[in-house]
Amino acid sequence: MASNRERVGVETVQAAADHDKDKSIYNDSNMFQNIEGMTLEDFEEQLKDVSSLDDEILTEEERLHPWRQTPRLFVLVAFAALGAFIVGVDISLVSGAEIQFMYKFHIANKTNLLGLTTSATTLGALVGSIAAITLNEWIGRRGTLLIAGVWSVGSALWEALAPSWAMLLVGRLMLGISMGMISSTVPILLAEAVPTAIRGAIASLYQQLVATGIFIGYIMDAIFINVSNIGWRLMLGTTLVPGAIEVVGMFFQPESPRWLIKKGKHQQALEVLKSLRISREHAMRDYVIVRKACEEESRMTAGKNMYMELVRVPSLRRALFVGVLLMLFQQYCGMNVFMYYVDYMFKTMIHVSSKKAVLASMVAGFANAVFTIPVYWTIDKYGRRSLQLWTFPIMCAMQVLALFSYYGSKWVNFALFIIAIFFFIAAYSPANGPVPWVYNAEIFPLYVRSQGMAITTFTNYMFNFVVSFSWPDMLKRMKAQGGYGFYAAAIAWGWVMLFFFMPETKGYTLEQMRLVFEHSLGEIAKYHWKCGVNNVKRVLGMKNIDENIPSPYDKASNLKEHGVEEEM
Repeated sequence: MASNRERVGVETVQAAADHDKDKSIYNDSNMFQNIEGMTLEDFEEQLKDVSSLDDEILTEEERLHPWRQTPRLFVLVAFAALGAFIVGVDISLVSGAEIQFMYKFHIANKTNLLGLTTSATTLGALVGSIAAITLNEWIGRRGTLLIAGVWSVGSALWEALAPSWAMLLVGRLMLGISMGMISSTVPILLAEAVPTAIRGAIASLYQQLVATGIFIGYIMDAIFINVSNIGWRLMLGTTLVPGAIEVVGMFFQPESPRWLIKKGKHQQALEVLKSLRISREHAMRDYVIVRKACEEESRMTAGKNMYMELVRVPSLRRALFVGVLLMLFQQYCGMNVFMYYVDYMFKTMIHVSSKKAVLASMVAGFANAVFTIPVYWTIDKYGRRSLQLWTFPIMCAMQVLALFSYYGSKWVNFALFIIAIFFFIAAYSPANGPVPWVYNAEIFPLYVRSQGMAITTFTNYMFNFVVSFSWPDMLKRMKAQGGYGFYAAAIAWGWVMLFFFMPETKGYTLEQMRLVFEHSLGEIAKYHWKCGVNNVKRVLGMKNIDENIPSPYDKASNLKEHGVEEEM
């Protein structure tokens, strides 16, 4: 039986059939042909004849049919998100290539040089993420992705043709710069171009394509591993293909409507929205919402250093702390130790052949691609906090299992290591992979979102570099057992930190999250502790449960009850 809400929704949409929209200015093809110089108040004055039923129909239609969007929107999403695929491909390509080039350039026993070569892309990404801040402001999201695509093509050629270790290192650094620009720009473009109804799912698409790229990269490793002398060159050169496709595809895509509005190109922004929305009504409504948000942002940022605001304003400082915390433990769970060095570990520590090592690594790539898929419904159904707290214990247990995969016979160790990697990734992919990126896009108010995302992206790559650079030396000094034990302990500590300090963002707008972070971290931690104690008591059947716990979510819930306008 259909729910009452769905019945009312169907009746609302059915009412559209009886609604006289012939008089609606939306259907006047000559209306709004030139809005340059028109103030927002003038534009809204022209919309005054639109009935309230129009807005109700738009909202209900989006709720009932969120994926009914224009082909142009999906094409834009596909080419923009292809950048995430490039990032994923390189993560796994280097895993196969390094077991060849470390002998070619005589760095197999030089752990610092091997770690630097593997992690060089993350070091370059630090530079790229900073450069993206200026490029996004000057030439827009589309322009930045075009530059990143051209840069990745050139870097792939450089890597593939590198005559020496030094030249290979330069190529890796160059590719990292493009990865940093891509990682900082794609989520912003998707958030600004995609309708609110599907924004959460599309935001998760970034991590899905990174995971898919990782799997394809392992397949390329398996294809080229037996090509003597130049196999590693073919592997590293593979990123040339998706890079070239992205350059050609993005050339024909529109710019972000939000960036156009910020630059005063209102007519162009409206035309872009018309091409990306299923109706003129949706386009004009979203134009008003975005323009209001941009004008409010301009008022709030006038004469201010937004990076200093993140430190000066207590609620923003707390949000930044939690955002950085998530990025820290995304890297210090050890995922990229598996991704960057899985072939190396199979070959040098478990002593299987290069071919078997590469084929075994495909298990990791397959698991990552498949287990990222559930995030499309789990992240909004169960919430960001719950996913993190449920999956961290599994990741910790699998790091411990990996630790014990070096004490038995060769094939027992081989089997245990594959099992550990598979279930670690199965826990990581739908939670600690996408959640930090989605969460950070939700906790910063609109006027400091770019700066907040820039800082958290920078810290993510910084931690990534430290983890990937240090692993070969960690193996030398602590052995594999000590290394995996270290990351098991880091995951356990991460669970404790997130349990106390990570508020849930599911179902809350940016304004509501601001109210949550107005509470001190001590108050947030105290609330989560008391809720945890109550949950344990319920499981044990105890009756002395405290039902009157002051909640940091109370103000946000009250605001939700009174209704707030969704921000673009």
